[in-house]
Amino acid sequence: MKNLMTFNTTVQNAFENDNENLVCFRELLSDAARGEVKEVSAKEANKKIVEKFRAALGIEPTDRPQAIKRAIRANKDLVFTLIEETIEELMITGWMENPFFMQFVEVKNLALGDENDFYVEDDAILSVSKVSGNHHNMIRQRLAGGRHFSVAGEWFGLKIYADFERVLTGAEDWASFVAKVAEAMNRYLYNALYAALRGAKENLGANWVKNGALDTANKATLVKLCQDISMATGSEVTIFGARTALSSLTAMADVNWAPESVKKEYYANGGILGNWEGFACAEIGQGLKRGAGINSASVEYMLDTDRLYIIPTNVANKFVKLCNYGETQVSQVTDKDTNRDMSYEYEVMYKMGINVILNSVFGVWEII
Repeated sequence: MKNLMTFNTTVQNAFENDNENLVCFRELLSDAARGEVKEVSAKEANKKIVEKFRAALGIEPTDRPQAIKRAIRANKDLVFTLIEETIEELMITGWMENPFFMQFVEVKNLALGDENDFYVEDDAILSVSKVSGNHHNMIRQRLAGGRHFSVAGEWFGLKIYADFERVLTGAEDWASFVAKVAEAMNRYLYNALYAALRGAKENLGANWVKNGALDTANKATLVKLCQDISMATGSEVTIFGARTALSSLTAMADVNWAPESVKKEYYANGGILGNWEGFACAEIGQGLKRGAGINSASVEYMLDTDRLYIIPTNVANKFVKLCNYGETQVSQVTDKDTNRDMSYEYEVMYKMGINVILNSVFGVWEII
């Protein structure tokens, strides 16, 4: 967070010339966006946010729109700094709360002092997803064991339309707006990650990729695939997939004969088994691709709904490498020919890189 003294006198006065007050305000913005505000309601928190922004920008609730526009332009450094830092914190916090990330993704945050340095102990296949819009270009190359490598980052951006005047008047929730920005950026991240995971599958041999219906006729084949991966890696394995894919496992399990504790877990998880034939099961969060709105002819998911991943879970070297460059940048578009209602369009630019490293086998079951 920038020091309070780097901003103008109006901003300094709004925070009573105390940098700690600015830090507390930034924490309030993050808590509000996550829905984790303590001691006050979400409505009261948003009221505090609006009032503090007004004070920092030197405006009153009765000010006319033109005065508000001038205040935003004059203080955009403060506004954008708060947006940028809140987005970064929301994204990183979200990653750390995601079980898949915790178990399989090695994250380097350059903004926190990490070095862009990863190590691969054994010979491996590197799979990189280059994302442009809804298109993915996969790059694969062999890496010799015992070497260090870095993950190249790329800038990506998204534009979000919002009438910031409405935020300052309290008519639009600023915290929700920032949360939507972070959500859109995470959608991009997960899309790239899933694309890299799908691309990594192309390097697996036929022994590790099976297909068929999830029914009693194929039960033994899926059990054997899980066992083979466990033996090949010396590790326990977990069956991962989207909720739709995991729910298909119930066709091969008679829940009615299961212990009461298993039944409770099954119904509590919405029809997903926490354990199938002795193998742990875990959901990978699903999402819709950008543009899947109310008028879309079809729904496109980010993660395949007809694929299960059988992944070793106690292999020391996490196979997904994510480098977060921590360089969020927000720019403001105020071209009157672009937005004739004089509202603002924010372009959020973010830099990150994702690689998938295969130095141990995993399995894929394609559901037919």
